[in-house]
Amino acid sequence: YNPRNAATRAMSRMASPASSSAREERMRRAAMAARATCPKVAHNPKDAEAWKALGDAAESLGLVDEAKVAFRKARELDPGFLRVPPAPGDNQPASHEVEKARRAVTAIVMRHGRRSKISPEDEEKLQAQGNAFFKARKYEDAVMAYSRAISFCPELASLYGNRSAAYYMLKKFKEAAVDAVKACKVDPFYVKGYSRAAKAYLCLGDVEQAKAQLMQARAKGADVEQDLRSISIVEKAKTINGNTLTRENMRLIEKAMEIAPNVEQFKVAMGRVLLTRGKHQEALALCRGLKVDGSKHASEILSIRAEASYLIGDTKAAERYFAQALASDPKNLHAKRFMDTVQAVQNNKQKGNQAFQIGRWEEAYQHYTAAMNVDPNVRNSLVAQCACNRAAVLIKLENLEDALVDCTYAIELDESYTKAYLRRAHIHSELENFEDALRDFEKVQELDPQSPDIRKLVKEAANNVRKYKYVDFYHLLEVRRTATDVEIRKAYKKACLKYHPDKNAHRTPKEKRDANRKFKHLQDAYNILLDVQKRALYDRGFSAEDIDSGVADASDDFGDMNMGNGSGDRYGSTGYSSDRRRYTNRG
Repeated sequence: YNPRNAATRAMSRMASPASSSAREERMRRAAMAARATCPKVAHNPKDAEAWKALGDAAESLGLVDEAKVAFRKARELDPGFLRVPPAPGDNQPASHEVEKARRAVTAIVMRHGRRSKISPEDEEKLQAQGNAFFKARKYEDAVMAYSRAISFCPELASLYGNRSAAYYMLKKFKEAAVDAVKACKVDPFYVKGYSRAAKAYLCLGDVEQAKAQLMQARAKGADVEQDLRSISIVEKAKTINGNTLTRENMRLIEKAMEIAPNVEQFKVAMGRVLLTRGKHQEALALCRGLKVDGSKHASEILSIRAEASYLIGDTKAAERYFAQALASDPKNLHAKRFMDTVQAVQNNKQKGNQAFQIGRWEEAYQHYTAAMNVDPNVRNSLVAQCACNRAAVLIKLENLEDALVDCTYAIELDESYTKAYLRRAHIHSELENFEDALRDFEKVQELDPQSPDIRKLVKEAANNVRKYKYVDFYHLLEVRRTATDVEIRKAYKKACLKYHPDKNAHRTPKEKRDANRKFKHLQDAYNILLDVQKRALYDRGFSAEDIDSGVADASDDFGDMNMGNGSGDRYGSTGYSSDRRRYTNRG
């Protein structure tokens, strides 16, 4: 007796219309086929042909769920078997014999095919719940829902595939790979499973496993060319040496990091890329998130931490990390080079401080310069401190212009360096750049409101801005306020000779700066005092800047309309204010 032939004959007879008695006869034949098939499956559960026959018999009895499981089991044992699971039928058990066959089939499927203990409707509800959580990006909840569904129906490949996708989104790549492989075992034609397994293995850095999964997917007819290109990128990135980071290599590492973000080798390489691009804080944060214990990249991780710490000015942390990196790998070239750099900068800075304290300005200048030139590529807060200290030396040497440059450089390296702002503000005040001095004092107040005397300094700077906005041209030319045009021209020529830079080349730096400032104002004095209208406005208290910008003219018109005394005077009938007298009597 051949149970498969019997089941096939029963099914073919059921396809043709017949009377109720003929239908009952066909059901009995199907039951006989099922009863005959069950012992064969029970004795040899790895016989694909037996599972196919059992599926046929179950289908002929109307046992749709049992037929589905039997066909899936047959497909596991024989991947070439392409029978589609049946749709729900309308056949119902017609006799006691048929009912006994039904129970036998169900028992076999539950024992060897792992038949679900819940109804198909409940199974679909659990899967739909997991899908809803996944769409809402609640991946933890999705994993729980899929896990519940799997506990009831472990033979459904899509459940493992969906849980694999949820694990992948949670960056649990190992679990994602396991579930994707399981899905492919349950259903060898579940192509999504191979692709998901390949992506998970790729994120774990296991290129060989990823490639093997894609080859299986390609054998099933899937298009995997894009995934194979991703594997090629990862393979190339793995060969990059961290000591030779060209622009092309850095771009390749970034692409590999997007494809395989969990590979430690790429994270370490990305830390080196961030250092190269000057993103020191990001490099430090990335490498702090990597475990050192038991890692084959421990020395490189510690080296990047050390370099990043040094470049942001945390010298103590840098020295600690460098010591750990060299203890882990004494041949670490990055650690050795940067350790030497840190020590050289520190030694020169310390020698410069000692020379400054005992008044050896030239020696201090040389040591600070040496500290700044140890590594021209290093631009951090430690170098900013050296630049600011060198500015202090230049102030002692009365070279305020170069001191101003050093302070500006220190601020470029560290925008929150209040000491550099404060020192530059004092230099601006000395150079009589009062508006620039006021801006720097206000910046210090913004960065450190508790800085000593900062409110007083801001107030003094603001007063200087107002005070020196008005230049007393009569005092500058050394003439009376009633001087004629002839007297003014004569005084102008005399002042030009007196304050010309060539005539003051032998003087001290401070005297030269004062002479240069006065020489610049001589042309304004000449133009204003020899112009009747401009001189009139000037005598009433307007500055050269107000006159040139037209503010004085507008104010004059306003005075004519509104002052009431007919004079149009900015300060009333007196002609000038107490401020005007203060500026006039200055010096």
